[in-house]
Amino acid sequence: MHNLPHHRYTSTAIRDGLYWVVHCNQHPAARSRVRLLVQAVRHQRHAIASILGVPEAHVSVDVQPVLPPIVEQHLGRARQLRRDAADANRAAAAESRAAARALAAQQLSLRDIGTILGVSHQRVHQLIKS
Repeated sequence: MHNLPHHRYTSTAIRDGLYWVVHCNQHPAARSRVRLLVQAVRHQRHAIASILGVPEAHVSVDVQPVLPPIVEQHLGRARQLRRDAADANRAAAAESRAAARALAAQQLSLRDIGTILGVSHQRVHQLIKS
């Protein structure tokens, strides 16, 4: 059994025609050429392990593709929109709880509150108690 440390590396993938050319940032001699990006981790793990003389199981690789700036902009905007949506969902849930509690304070039944909010009376009970 090997008592070797686990090594973590980052590799950069650049599109070149039909292929991705991938090189390890820490060991540039560890190069691969793959058709699909999903293949890059396996190929880089093998190349790095060969250079280091360690079993592949002791090597982890994070492959970072180099993308056109417009794609990076779209991806960044998508991440921001997802964060905004999560924030909006939390705020909407808080407002629904507040509405349910305000209606309950007016002595409305759980079923009536559910009808007003468009949820089941069981969900109203959860909203009021949470």
